Amino acid sequence: MDDPLDRAALLDELQDLLLATPALEGFVEGVARAAAEHIGPAAAATVSMQRHGRPYAVAASDPLSAACDEVEYAADDGPCLDALRLGRVVASADLAVDSRWPAWRDAALSRGFRSVAAVPSPVRPGVAIALNLYARATDAWDDQVLPVAHLYADQIARAMHLYLRSTDQTELNADLRAAIVSRSVIDQAIGVIMAQNRCTEDRAIEILRSASQHRNVKLRDLAASLIESVTGSAPKGSDTFHERTS
Repeated sequence: MDDPLDRAALLDELQDLLLATPALEGFVEGVARAAAEHIGPAAAATVSMQRHGRPYAVAASDPLSAACDEVEYAADDGPCLDALRLGRVVASADLAVDSRWPAWRDAALSRGFRSVAAVPSPVRPGVAIALNLYARATDAWDDQVLPVAHLYADQIARAMHLYLRSTDQTELNADLRAAIVSRSVIDQAIGVIMAQNRCTEDRAIEILRSASQHRNVKLRDLAASLIESVTGSAPKGSDTFHERTS
């Protein structure tokens, strides 16, 4: 890309990449490689995500930059972590004269990197990503390079947001299915107790709850055991809520 600020061409490239790699991992890794190739003097790029206060490696354009990130996570100190925690770009023009992040800096210098820029982008509350650019030249980050880096970072954040929203919906659907199955099993157990004790529904509920408290067993688990003792088999779908609560 001759002009690093040709945003239309950059966005077209990212759109093509997203269509060609529908899996999130492939898309983010492709963005890291594209950033390393197109953003000025950047020789390598990685992507990190912070969720619930913990950083994770998401993608890297090559093994050397990935190794640097691992040192950073182990030391809990480095430009990527600072960018994620502060919510702003953190950069170094010359690592050889930069006294910050000693463990990570030594790892980066030993692999031939001389400058770094970490560009964060929010995904949603409590979640953010950072695009980390490694260069073998000093003074690699200027007013043309960083705006393009922000575009790449924002595209990654948007893709991550859609992925997490999809994941949340899947988990919610599973929770709802488990709740429905649990309610059905409890209702069946109440019917069994009513038949065995020739009592009202309210009395059957009271008996079931009392047994649950005395045995220190969850109501739905006790209900499932009762049905299995009567029918000889576990109630249909009971494994669903066991999976959700194990």
